[in-house]
Amino acid sequence: MTVADNAVANDENVQSVRRWVRLSCTEPGTHLPALAEIARELRLSAPVVRSALKQLAADGLVALHPDYRLYSVGTTTPTERAYRIMRTAIHRSYEPGERFMTRFEITRTFDIGTKEAAAAVRQLIAEGLLTGPRGQYVNPYSTEQQRRRVKQLRERASDLRREALELMRTAREIEQELPTDGDSNDT
Repeated sequence: MTVADNAVANDENVQSVRRWVRLSCTEPGTHLPALAEIARELRLSAPVVRSALKQLAADGLVALHPDYRLYSVGTTTPTERAYRIMRTAIHRSYEPGERFMTRFEITRTFDIGTKEAAAAVRQLIAEGLLTGPRGQYVNPYSTEQQRRRVKQLRERASDLRREALELMRTAREIEQELPTDGDSNDT
């Protein structure tokens, strides 16, 4: 270990890295780029960025994956993120008995690593959401899964209603600000 590896980030550096993480990576479980890339963007040394990320890991903003020397946003692991994304896609887009994506399609569609995709598929098979030797098909929903799906669909419908009301309110406000004289040109 060299002296440069023992660099300690000061509060200003930690705040810079914190801002960068929050602005660049909003999805929990997203892998951060290489330390050198972050250092280059922030014009800091890699050991200082490493020190700042260790401090942010202690705060829970990022998580260190020691086996890989990778950091990810938040305390959600990349496998948990992959699982959540795939579970949501299954509930929103697939019917029971329908063929699900291959692992290659999963990695390309959701920008997930192959290890994370495989682990998430295993978890979905264990829960009974996917079936088949490699989790190729959506399993018919159990009564509990159907209730959960109904709840999710109702929540989504409620969110869409709120969004529609907000859009209507914004449209009315814009409409009220438009000039009322006949000289305005409609586009």
